[in-house]
Amino acid sequence: MSRLRVVAVALALLAGCATGGKLRRTAEVVKADVEKARQSGAMKCAPRELALAEANLDFGVSEIDGGYATRAASHLQVAEQSVKRALELSRSCGPAQVTIRPPRPEAPVAPKKPVIIEKVDTDGDGVPDLEDKCPTAPGPKENAGCPVVKDSDGDGIPDDIDRCPLDPEDFDGFQDEDGCPDPDNDGDGIVDKIDACPNTPGPIENRGCPILDSDGDGVPDDQDRCPAEPGPKENGGCPDVDRDHDGVPDRLDKCPDVPGLPPDGCPKKYTLVEVKKDRIAIKQQVHFASAKWKVLPDSYPLLNQVAQVLKDYPAMKIAIEGNTDSVGAETMNMKLSQARAEEVRAYLVKRGIAEERLEAVGLGPTRPIASNKTESGRAQNRRTEFRIVSME
Repeated sequence: MSRLRVVAVALALLAGCATGGKLRRTAEVVKADVEKARQSGAMKCAPRELALAEANLDFGVSEIDGGYATRAASHLQVAEQSVKRALELSRSCGPAQVTIRPPRPEAPVAPKKPVIIEKVDTDGDGVPDLEDKCPTAPGPKENAGCPVVKDSDGDGIPDDIDRCPLDPEDFDGFQDEDGCPDPDNDGDGIVDKIDACPNTPGPIENRGCPILDSDGDGVPDDQDRCPAEPGPKENGGCPDVDRDHDGVPDRLDKCPDVPGLPPDGCPKKYTLVEVKKDRIAIKQQVHFASAKWKVLPDSYPLLNQVAQVLKDYPAMKIAIEGNTDSVGAETMNMKLSQARAEEVRAYLVKRGIAEERLEAVGLGPTRPIASNKTESGRAQNRRTEFRIVSME
């Protein structure tokens, strides 16, 4: 071997030793990083990356020992990249600062230095991502790492979403999110400060509140004496009363206790009859043939006026009540009074009165109005009465 060749071999060996030393230092750094990743929870959060780092580290060390520097460098590069990724993924798994304490040995052992996991601050604002509400936009710590947005009117609504950036929102529960003050929420022309109902429109005479009409009768509640019952304004908003049931309300009825006719509610004047509250009073008796039920012709004018009353009061229903004195058997008198009542009813039907408005009742001697011991008393008891059953 020539002297020149010996020198070349020696130089190659020195270069290989230098390269191998650098690779071994790299391997030591990767090994330390793998240990850091394990301590920070990479087994849980980055198991694949940790495994790649460990495997390529082992391959790299083997290649260094075999003298294959190029292959060793390739494996160590993969190991470095994998352990770096494992550390990044494991930051949220472990504590921000982890102190590893070995189990207590029988003899005092100097504790290892704690492994510090560097906190990431993506936006570089000095607030770690774990505490930064806006990790990609820089902002001061007092604003939780978020940028401070301008709020010209100081109402807490940023200018970029404030429709009135120079006028502060009044925050009264009405459209508070738009940033604009609303001095008259309901738009009734009365400012909220003096409006008793700021969110419901109403006239100024009612202090900005709506005028209610609970019963819908056109009379406002504040003027309605019966706000829960509909009634005309003329009656103070209360329902009309019609004591005599003649269809004319008492406020217009000049005869409120006696059924009458519109417009004044007073009964029509008749020559032979008079309309009272409970009956059609007749001014002479209905005459029948003696001990018979046939109506005598002299009573036709009277019954014609009874029929006219029923025509004038089309809602009126009556009971025709036949009465007798006590002369004779009661059974016969009951039959006679019933027959006479039915005869009167038949006459009124012929005069155009509907049958369903007429009821015939025979009472016989059961309701005397005078003594049956005298002729004048018996004459009074022999009578026909027209009692008003209803006016509806």
